[in-house]
Amino acid sequence: MTEKAGEARLRVGVIGMGPIGSALTAHLIDAGAFVVPCDIDREKIDLIKKEGIRLENTIQKKVSVEKACYSVQELKEYDLDLVAVSVKTPSLKKVASIISEIASEKTYVMCAQNGLDNEQEVAKVLGDDRTLRMAVNFAGGMSSPNTVNVMFFNPPNYVSALTNKGEAMANRIVSMLNSVDLKTEISADFRDHAWEKAILNSALSPVCAITKLTMKDVMDSPDGLALVKAIIDESLQVAEAEGINLKKDFREFSINYLKGAGYHRPSMLVDLDNGLLTEIDYLNGRIAEYGRKHNLPSPVNQTITGLVHMMEQSSK
Repeated sequence: MTEKAGEARLRVGVIGMGPIGSALTAHLIDAGAFVVPCDIDREKIDLIKKEGIRLENTIQKKVSVEKACYSVQELKEYDLDLVAVSVKTPSLKKVASIISEIASEKTYVMCAQNGLDNEQEVAKVLGDDRTLRMAVNFAGGMSSPNTVNVMFFNPPNYVSALTNKGEAMANRIVSMLNSVDLKTEISADFRDHAWEKAILNSALSPVCAITKLTMKDVMDSPDGLALVKAIIDESLQVAEAEGINLKKDFREFSINYLKGAGYHRPSMLVDLDNGLLTEIDYLNGRIAEYGRKHNLPSPVNQTITGLVHMMEQSSK
């Protein structure tokens, strides 16, 4: 256990046992927290109860789970200090509303998802003081209901509180994750990191979803690479108009980064294959919204968003 001596054990609920939620659960348990994973997939939760959670490949870890539940409402009985939300963004508003009904006044909520402005959905119902945001820089897929194949981790992750009242909780989370080698930092410029991650996801994930190709297959295709570059270039123009400060040579960094993604099927492609709604509105759709805000045409992001929406409808 890595929590400070004499400090009350941190009590955490993690909603959504996909790759991000499962990995966060495993690391927080390893760091000494009492963690209750939550997912509506009963088979997944039953297996987690029986066998715990396993991380393999880039990150290797196996933990046992004390408690787990099938619904957000069940989390009420655990008197939680923190709820980490790792559900798909189409479910975020509904989940945030339920959390507001079951959480005590001491409970903080942290969005740990892909996309832009997710934390604002939580802050609308729980308030800025109790809202945190995490930018996650690891990714993978579920090789079984309780096992994450972590394809890569490009440290650090970033955590930020919306106001100074949440800073103590943000610092505690960062300290715990670092204690178990999941390098994470407090970010004073969180929007910059969120935009960098969103542009990377927006550039390649929807192209894979539309074409049904892996990340490497798209990046190896001249047409695919040209489309990825067009999304990046348009998104960079929108980010600049919004006043976002991206790292130096971010365009070149993005292209080289995405070329190294390998034969990975991103979650947006997996969601379409399973007839589920995707995160497109919080990625390319949000970038297009910011483009309209600044009277800046965003035809590539708008087109990509529309195509994914049509594929969502056709897959139902």
